[in-house]
Amino acid sequence: MIAQNVLKQLAEDLKLFAKAETIFGEPIEIQGNTVIPVCKMSIGYGGGGGEGEGADPKTGKGKGSGAGAGGGVKIEPTALIIAREGKVSVVGIQAKGAKLEALLEKVPETMEKLIAAKEKKDEKAEEQGEEA
Repeated sequence: MIAQNVLKQLAEDLKLFAKAETIFGEPIEIQGNTVIPVCKMSIGYGGGGGEGEGADPKTGKGKGSGAGAGGGVKIEPTALIIAREGKVSVVGIQAKGAKLEALLEKVPETMEKLIAAKEKKDEKAEEQGEEA
């Protein structure tokens, strides 16, 4: 029964991490664009316990019980949601090891692509305006 209570408490504690705020990061405003990091979360836990009676070498009698549990949470960046000029796109992160650094490294590259696309759109609009 002790092990069951320990595991139940561990599961309750790990649920504190399982929130939308953990998966979807705080929106970041960059040059009029909104970037939201998206993460994948993995949770694992386990435990066990037991009771027993045995002969204590000193007293010749004895009883005992024990329980233990452990758990872990792994959070990996997986994508960026980008809102730009009323359009939303998702950019996957294909990083080896998928570390936070990889997510942060993708932001400048993604922003450069967004800026280049906007400049191209603006140039096209200017060309169409000159033809009219």
